[in-house]
Amino acid sequence: MDKSTLENFSKPKSKILVQDFYEKTLNILTSALNDIRKENILSLDYNTTRIFPMGDYTNNTFIDETGELEIVIASSNPQLKTANNTYIRNLKEAKTKKDKNSISNSGTFNEIIEHYINAIAKYFNETTTLLIVNTGIKIFCLEEFGFKILIRFSTYDENDKNAILSFWDPLNNKIQKINLFLYNEMMSKKDDETNGNYKKIVRIFKNIRKTILMNKWAASSSINKYFVELIVFNIPNSILIGDDIQNIFFKSINFLDNCNILEFKSFDGGNIQNFEFANVSYNKIKNFLSFINKIAF
Repeated sequence: MDKSTLENFSKPKSKILVQDFYEKTLNILTSALNDIRKENILSLDYNTTRIFPMGDYTNNTFIDETGELEIVIASSNPQLKTANNTYIRNLKEAKTKKDKNSISNSGTFNEIIEHYINAIAKYFNETTTLLIVNTGIKIFCLEEFGFKILIRFSTYDENDKNAILSFWDPLNNKIQKINLFLYNEMMSKKDDETNGNYKKIVRIFKNIRKTILMNKWAASSSINKYFVELIVFNIPNSILIGDDIQNIFFKSINFLDNCNILEFKSFDGGNIQNFEFANVSYNKIKNFLSFINKIAF
């Protein structure tokens, strides 16, 4: 892979389009929330609900000016948290499929999502598809807006200084706890410590990921964007420091090819597999590295 290609891959992209789309999305999501509040879906009341973006458009490692915008709808309503936990417990205790189907989801995120997806659909045209997925609600509005949207749902404790978010999986009825703010903080810290080269290498690796997906060598779920950010996070700062991005890139590959990936850490210092959003495993890392070598050399 030549130097000019790597330099182009490493450059940040303009945020103009995504900022404009985020404003439109925020208006739609807020209006849809107001609609379901009229249906007495009170768990997402005004005082305890926050809406904000997450993902690579917020940490400036995105590679496409139009892509998938991730939005979090977070609630600190303790009644919602209790309802979710009770629902999970009741499902685990149910003996048969019939027993599970009879369990009420009243007051849970599942009830909210069922109402919310119908409310949101009214604000898009017929070319747009909305689906409930394990990560929340996915809106395929490429034809209408040139973007996709992923709406994630979470609860949080407003007294928690770390602001840990408990993300809801509506298909598997489980919770993933993520310190999203520490995640972003540690990315920024590493980028500062490497004079901006951490995010440059992340963008290069994300462009390689894009090539992998376009060639259908792997599924997007097996090598997602958080996966890439976390792999590059484990490259030592000493390797990422320098002025020649091509040299840094090849040194990074050499390190990843020869290091013990079983020792890789997450952003909080824990095991890499603890960061569930990244969906990391030993074999997935090895496969990704083999693809990188195939494309780079």
